[in-house]
Formats: sequence, structure tokens, C-alpha cells
Amino acid sequence: MALVLVASVAGPGRAMDVLPLALDEVVDRAGAIVHGTVVEVAPGRDADGVVVTWITIEVAESLKGSPTHRLTFKQLGTSEPLPDGAIFRIPGLPRYRTGEELVLFLHEPSARGFTSPVGLGQGVMRVETKSGERIVRSLRAPGGTEALPVFLEHVRRRAGR
Repeated sequence: MALVLVASVAGPGRAMDVLPLALDEVVDRAGAIVHGTVVEVAPGRDADGVVVTWITIEVAESLKGSPTHRLTFKQLGTSEPLPDGAIFRIPGLPRYRTGEELVLFLHEPSARGFTSPVGLGQGVMRVETKSGERIVRSLRAPGGTEALPVFLEHVRRRAGR
């Protein structure tokens, strides 16, 4: 009876809530920030057998962290089943597509090599072309967009580059 009472009073639960972050918070929390193009998305299992996805970025510019021309990072989970049928989807973690251009704000990798974007999807700014101009959806202009060069300049200044 008590369980029924609690269930009837409690509102619907959510598995995960992500607090909205301002762009400056995302920049400050990131260990690495890169602007580049996704060249490979490779789901599989790491050395410990954990279901993961390795994402490789061809880097046009390193905005924070060690400069690099190519960055591969390991993210927990996968969006598509592995050949053995295993799948591990994590709500809120972004998916990547080969060929997409983005600005990526990553946490420092863990001791086991895992990382993810700061604020989950908030740490992935996908570059789009609209009316011939390259733009990103900006955390500085909620619901709006910002020209890519203006956005990158703000990130550079905030990151101290």
C-alpha cells in the first residue's frame, strides 16, 4: 500500500537531466577543444571488453589542449549493435557521422581512456551552411545561430589562445 501511495505522489522520473551550461562554462570545463571533421566512427569493444565507440577527427584547429592534426577519442557505448548483437546506448551522448564538421569540447580522458563532450550534447557544435555562411548553433544565443568565425574567435579568447 505504501508503495502505491509513493508512486501516485511521485512525478514521472527521468533517467538523466543535464543542466544547461553557458558557452564560457563549456570552454572552461573542457580539457581539449578542436574544430575539425569526423573521419571515422568505429564501434567495438575496448581491451576490457567494454562496448565503446572510437571517434576520429581530422583537426583543422586545436583551440585548447595539446595541438594535434588528428584526434581519436573513446566514448562509452554505441548507437548501433556490434556484430555479436551487443548494444549500449547512453541517453544524451551525441552520435557522430563521418564527414560532419564540428567544434568539439571534450573532458580530460579518464584513467581508462574514456571521455565525452562537456555537457553531453552541449559540447558538440555542428557546423552548418546557411545562405552560404558557415554557422553553429550557439550557447551564447539560445535558440539562435552564430557565424563560425565569430564563434571560434570567442572560444579562442576564452581558452587563452
